[in-house]
Amino acid sequence: MGNEISVNPDSLEDLANDMVTRLSRIEDEYRNLHMELADLINGAPAEYRHCFYHVGDPWGTGNQLTGQLSEMEIDLRMVANKFADADNLVGKLYKLYEKYGAVTALGALMTKQLAFYGLGFTQFTKNAEGVFSYKHMAALQKVTDKIDESKKLGTMARAFLNPFYLRSKYRNAPLADLVHKRISKYLPDDVVNFTNSSKALYGALEVGSADSAKFKSFVKTGAKFAKANVVSTVALTGIMEAGGMGLKISENYTKYGDNPDVLKRENAKAVGNAVNNTVAISGGAIAGAVVGGALGSVVGPVGTVVGAAAGSFVGGLVGEQAAKLTAGIAEKGAILLKEPIHHGVELFKDGFEKAGKALDVANKGIDMVNKQIKETIADPIGKVKEIGKGLSKAKETADSLIEGAKGFLGKKLSFF
Repeated sequence: MGNEISVNPDSLEDLANDMVTRLSRIEDEYRNLHMELADLINGAPAEYRHCFYHVGDPWGTGNQLTGQLSEMEIDLRMVANKFADADNLVGKLYKLYEKYGAVTALGALMTKQLAFYGLGFTQFTKNAEGVFSYKHMAALQKVTDKIDESKKLGTMARAFLNPFYLRSKYRNAPLADLVHKRISKYLPDDVVNFTNSSKALYGALEVGSADSAKFKSFVKTGAKFAKANVVSTVALTGIMEAGGMGLKISENYTKYGDNPDVLKRENAKAVGNAVNNTVAISGGAIAGAVVGGALGSVVGPVGTVVGAAAGSFVGGLVGEQAAKLTAGIAEKGAILLKEPIHHGVELFKDGFEKAGKALDVANKGIDMVNKQIKETIADPIGKVKEIGKGLSKAKETADSLIEGAKGFLGKKLSFF
């Protein structure tokens, strides 16, 4: 016997689809039985109604059965998806690209931060007591102060840096501080305060003199430091997950458009997973930024900022793994709301169907590429020969066309 198990993911998916169809019929059946029993009891003479008190209600039994079947369908489709992913070589390469892209983005962010501090646009200084403060480069401070003097220019500059900087919470923030935030993601005050409270707590722990005041200060400044990361992290994660959800729903319309029962469940799962991933990954990234910033504060405010970037990335990866643990719960919760979710999704049905057709073409192309890769891996020499034959045939065809063209043109232009 071989060591490999051959499984067709399509067969597993067909089985899962059949389970959903039967599940829907069972739901309709036990609900109808429940209503018929209620009508029978209400229509019976009052003196005989007590005879039905010990008759089992099909609602509870049916609901329990459909709950078990629903879990089986979720597990079965999950297995089918895992087999399909394992068989998708192009998909594996793309996932590697995603990780590579994330690492590249992290490196770019840290490089930008270090360049900003290295060029001296913002400097952090420490007094005799070891407490940090900050000041901006004189040229940066003068230019931004002049811009701040003009309300119109100040508004334009803030909008150019980030439209969010037009909110009331940044109204009194100097433009130079907002430049720092645009590069480092944090206001310099938040960085300095968190660094000082972190170092004070570390110093107190080393000598065993930590008290509640230092701990409260650490928590308070850490919370404010984290809050600065919330909007950007949640927005970015939410946008990414919403995009993935849209692609999945579009694909569902192509695959299950003629099977409403399956379509409703799969669209609900897509929504549930998007919400679950956004919460888990964002939470991990925000917590990681605080932990990374606290650890980096050992080397000063610059370490706080760079450590927060690294911690956010690691925390996001941890959150991604945590999301897998809660995915099942999120899917089951979303399935309970499949009807309202379906009504909401249907508002954009035309767009999803059009996108689904494009995805179907792309998926067929991916399947063809996967097939070619597998054939090449299985028989690389034969594949090279096949390619050689194809090129030879192409050359012969091209030569034939050229000769034919020469003959045609020779006859037509013979009067010259």
